[in-house]
Amino acid sequence: MSSESEISRRALIVKTAGATGAIAGASAAPAFAQAVQILPPGFADQEPLIENWTKQLNQVVQVDLRKDAPELADPSVCERHRIYCYLLMKLIHRFWNGNKRGPLGTYPLREQQQDAIKQSPQRYRGDMIADPGGVRVNWDRYLGHNIACIAVDGNGEIIDFEFNHNEFFRSSAEHAESRMVRRLFGLTDIFDNWKTALACRDLKQSFNRKARAASLNDVTLYTSLESCAQCSGVMSLAAIKQVIYIQNDFTAYKIGNIMYNLANRKADAQGKGSTPGAAIPIAASEIGLDEFARLNAANLAFAKDIVAAGNANPPEVSRAFFVGQDGKADFDPAISSFLCTDKARAIFADGGSKLDTLKLEHGASKFPNAPDRPDVLSNDDCLNHAKDFYSYADIEGYRGSPHKL
Repeated sequence: MSSESEISRRALIVKTAGATGAIAGASAAPAFAQAVQILPPGFADQEPLIENWTKQLNQVVQVDLRKDAPELADPSVCERHRIYCYLLMKLIHRFWNGNKRGPLGTYPLREQQQDAIKQSPQRYRGDMIADPGGVRVNWDRYLGHNIACIAVDGNGEIIDFEFNHNEFFRSSAEHAESRMVRRLFGLTDIFDNWKTALACRDLKQSFNRKARAASLNDVTLYTSLESCAQCSGVMSLAAIKQVIYIQNDFTAYKIGNIMYNLANRKADAQGKGSTPGAAIPIAASEIGLDEFARLNAANLAFAKDIVAAGNANPPEVSRAFFVGQDGKADFDPAISSFLCTDKARAIFADGGSKLDTLKLEHGASKFPNAPDRPDVLSNDDCLNHAKDFYSYADIEGYRGSPHKL
């Protein structure tokens, strides 16, 4: 239905309701207007709804990080978060696969991902391993979007990572965050984590045989894309502490913010702060990650340009996302298409490379730095830990999936 039709329909409803009220001799506002002002029984007892019921949407999506994540005012904490963001970007670049429409055809925006061997039709590389020899896996098959996340516990230790695997499982629900939460709960029942592989390789890495706690309220998820309604809901059920995302999803409509504000929260045992029923949503711009603005700007430019190309008369095929061997062009501005392009890949490459060159300003800093938390890693430890994790994932990671792809 067009917006003009919708406006006319609303006007008709309002006019009809007003006329009906006048005929009936009623002076009250229409019933649907009254419902907006009054919380139904049961819901009227819920403080988050009471606080937000009469607010405008632009107020409901606002999250006050000064109150809910005050530690972000500490530069050393932001530096710590950036370490994990750079690791995530390096993992995404390592397992990059832009063959959304298959390895054959033409991707005008993926020239740098063509196979080195020139052929007709041109073949595009999937896994972008620099040296695909040895024991590392290489494939052309598109297994899922270039969207991933990592989970980090309250001490700063990396638990594991996951990728979007929609394509691999022929599903639209295999998102990275949802898969990660399911894996986290699975790890509570086994004495195992990613360090097992390192220990088996005699790399002198300690192996803590203590199982992960079933409660995830001290876990931070770092995700490459702002979470959708499904993932925000799953994180809420898991009581994930917070989620830091590297790029906006402009079709997610700030659902994570809304859910955080509306989900029930309770004060801790000392009556201070709160345990979120939904993860605190933190844009990576809040921790000083430059790639956040770069990814958003590139995504918006991609969407604008590809829509214009598709609407041209005739359509400008040379600016399409993909052109099949049958000549049919794909002008879909989906973010999953943007996350296949050379421009997106270059930004992830830049961010990921910082993990190897990063010079810490607060290397000795720990968060939280408390006497009862002796196992908390310093920022120096976190950086070394992240590099070790990447070394493991490079060989044994299989794009985050436990399945041997």
